[in-house]
Amino acid sequence: MAAPQSAICAENGNFGIFLTLTLNEGGEAAVRRAAAALPGLTTALAERLGEAALVSALGVGAAAWPRLFAVPAPQGLAPFEALSDGERHAPSTPADLFLHIHSPRQDANFLLARDVMGQLGGHVRVEEEIHGFKYLGGRDLTGFVDGTENPEGNERAEVALVGEEDPAYVGGSYVSIQRYVHNLASWEKLKRPEQEAAVGRTKDDDEELPDEEKPASAHIARVVIEEEGEELEVLRQSMPYGITSECGLYFVAYGRDPQIFRKMLERMVKRDGEGHYDRLLDFTRPVTGAAFFTPSVEMLQSLA
Repeated sequence: MAAPQSAICAENGNFGIFLTLTLNEGGEAAVRRAAAALPGLTTALAERLGEAALVSALGVGAAAWPRLFAVPAPQGLAPFEALSDGERHAPSTPADLFLHIHSPRQDANFLLARDVMGQLGGHVRVEEEIHGFKYLGGRDLTGFVDGTENPEGNERAEVALVGEEDPAYVGGSYVSIQRYVHNLASWEKLKRPEQEAAVGRTKDDDEELPDEEKPASAHIARVVIEEEGEELEVLRQSMPYGITSECGLYFVAYGRDPQIFRKMLERMVKRDGEGHYDRLLDFTRPVTGAAFFTPSVEMLQSLA
């Protein structure tokens, strides 16, 4: 099987860097060289620093794919489509490339990001650079454990990586990103039972609320979807981020089928027939949205 890029299935580090980039006209050749060098550059720096958990991945958007690759785009790669319903908006924002780095060390992440951006030079424009961090042992800034339902062990690859359903792109992964800005001042005015009802889990011990106590608008009631007896899953590599004046969650979802994330997002944003939507969206809002495909290491290196 083709090897996936290292950041996709690795356990999330204590720190992460998320870069969204647009490709400048005439920069294709330089970007190809930098993209092809990324896996080797990551490995070499990890060895030099003695930090084996330094990992990276580069995703390519639908508009940039034909500018970089001579082969057709993966069958599920499409631009991120904005969603709106009432006061809830999930925007689509410019991005041709997504560079994702994480490890236990912020200095290692920073060195790798500088090396990559040095190779890319003026051939790309930085749309956004966000530095994330693990918070209170794996909680969101709301105080609740983040990613409780995330797949573990071998299941991570099964959920995240394209298989024989698209043989030309085995080992790759679709990735969708959104940066959420939290309104913590409003959130923290809620009493604990109200917060737990919005999430659908207890705050201290991360236990799912009983069905009879869990509102239909609870976050997990909206994003836990079953089809034909199977729960739909994505592999989340999300992280809190921020400064004192603005903070939230940088949401990253890898998956072998991009429609799974889309179904979750639609159930969050759009009201159902009874008027339910994700209650958390009353306290946090997405300000970016983009979709990419992260090709296998072999496909990335073929750009050299």
